Amino acid sequence: MSELTIASKNDVERYGFDEGSRYFRWVLGSVHEDDTVYMTGMLAGSPEGHSVEQIQSALVRVPGEELFTPLPIPFWFARTTVTVHDSWDTEPDPDIYYLKRPWLVDYRPEEDASLNTPGRLAYWFAFEIKRLEQLARHPPHPNLVRYHGCRVRKGCVTAVLLHRVPGDTLRNHIQAGKTIPDKEAFLQALTSAVHHLHNVIGLAHNDIHLNNIMVSPDGTTPTLIDVGSAYPEGEEMIRSPMFSCWGKDPLDMDPETYFVGPLIGYAVSRKSRDLAALERLHTWLDNPDLGPEHCRQLDPDFVEVGNRRMKEVEARREAAREEEEEEEEEEKERAGRMEST
Repeated sequence: MSELTIASKNDVERYGFDEGSRYFRWVLGSVHEDDTVYMTGMLAGSPEGHSVEQIQSALVRVPGEELFTPLPIPFWFARTTVTVHDSWDTEPDPDIYYLKRPWLVDYRPEEDASLNTPGRLAYWFAFEIKRLEQLARHPPHPNLVRYHGCRVRKGCVTAVLLHRVPGDTLRNHIQAGKTIPDKEAFLQALTSAVHHLHNVIGLAHNDIHLNNIMVSPDGTTPTLIDVGSAYPEGEEMIRSPMFSCWGKDPLDMDPETYFVGPLIGYAVSRKSRDLAALERLHTWLDNPDLGPEHCRQLDPDFVEVGNRRMKEVEARREAAREEEEEEEEEEKERAGRMEST
């Protein structure tokens, strides 16, 4: 299959700012029959500062094994079942469904090689599938993301199918000059979704901010999305939302944070973090001049520097692999004893 080419800047699916390198990371994605091809690259500056040729020259193809989760889900999520959506003979209706693929802005092959964490994005994608399957085992909540199953091609999960929420993110909604007519009802609905996540499903979201809240066009209905950082209370987090520490006072950081270069992440899942985010959101809706960063700042009561790093993903995988091998050996021993009797 030939490499992808772009005719204009509009062909770039999305791009995001990379805090570690201070570069923009470009992403180009396209589906070709029964295969999915992705390309990504990095360039300094915004899209306006580069020609189509410069963008094209920076793009490289991403190997599928780096992104997509094979079925059955590997040993690290051995108890996770996957719902395969049954309508993949045709493309899903984009007005009803949203097709979510791995987040290529986070693809960093040079870092993965140095940390010995190949397939990191595939691992994260599998984790999000696990959380979505967990949500699907409970009654749906009208203000929480809805999951319809996975897209499977060539034995791998290449995308998840989510219910499309009409409207835009809360950040974009407000920046477009739109309003929230009834702020109390809006926050009550969002709080209800958080309580459902906490008390029915048993997870803390850990990443509530303006881009993870969708708003209906009329500004009345919120939907909390993105459970990729959701964990049970007190559990150490393999994947954490990351924040820039530029301009932050170390004395204002959570003792349960860790550092990766210029970024800060959480080490432990906390429901109180979600409740604090709702409080900040309440303040921001009354005072939007505070700026959107107010809704994603670290908790205000942090009093000491967090300097603990999470264990590397590869170490966790190795531990899970050893546990799986031990279980297999025990199963063989039990089978052998049964045959001998």
